[in-house]
Amino acid sequence: MATAVAPIAVQLAPELTLEEVNQLASAGPAALHITITPALAKGLLTQNRRNRHIRENTVNDYVRDIQNNSWPLNGETIKLSISGDVLDGQHRLLAIEKAGTPVETFIVIGLPPETQATMDTGMRRTVADALALSGEANAATVASILRRVWAWEQGDRKFTRRNSPTTTESQMLLGAHPEIRRSAEIANRTRAAFPHIPQSALGTAHFLFNAIDPGEAAWFFQRLGDGAELPSGHPILALRNRVTSERAKEGTVPWARQLTYLVHAWNAVRSDRRLSRLQVKAGTVPTPK
Repeated sequence: MATAVAPIAVQLAPELTLEEVNQLASAGPAALHITITPALAKGLLTQNRRNRHIRENTVNDYVRDIQNNSWPLNGETIKLSISGDVLDGQHRLLAIEKAGTPVETFIVIGLPPETQATMDTGMRRTVADALALSGEANAATVASILRRVWAWEQGDRKFTRRNSPTTTESQMLLGAHPEIRRSAEIANRTRAAFPHIPQSALGTAHFLFNAIDPGEAAWFFQRLGDGAELPSGHPILALRNRVTSERAKEGTVPWARQLTYLVHAWNAVRSDRRLSRLQVKAGTVPTPK
């Protein structure tokens, strides 16, 4: 027969010192609704004695969201043991300290140390998950384009950096550029007709080209998809032949190279230049013209 367990009441404690938090934790499990100041975060981190390796990219992601005032009170908790050790939440605490900004959150204190083994075992929601939950059509394609457009705007023209936009940053970018939704539609349609370039590269290229000339961008992707009436030496025909041949030989073509091919073909079309073969050098993706 199961034993009934009384629920833990949440105590409102806007600001506490490290000593006060530790004293409360020593009394056993409790939940607090609290504002964690940079000073308190720093103090708690001195009690971060047994935890995972720090992921600097994750900390920096959190810092940007905190500084952008886009860190909502969403029910996620920081967890402390009965002795005050940080069991879960070290990245958030590091971000609060680094951002230099207080954050309102929940913390659960007074937990047995052995409970740490069962924490963070679920699958983290992706940007695509968040977009789908908000009813966004083509959520996976939109998310993949947002990631690359964000990198492009950060100046990463080789797409080799490991950091990615947070969910909030992705949603803000989509708000600033709602036309990315149309780019996702075009990417999915082109991919269905010509399945040799991923939607993320197609959609990113469409977003960049559409900002230069919407009419020519529409024609470019229609011809890329159907290959209709492309004479010998046409850049789009050279593009189709190159990626088809490479996929047959290599199986998978690096993502940045795919975008490089798209930009080279686009620039050749824009300058009315013939291309019998599409040849590019590895490195920075060129700027569309």
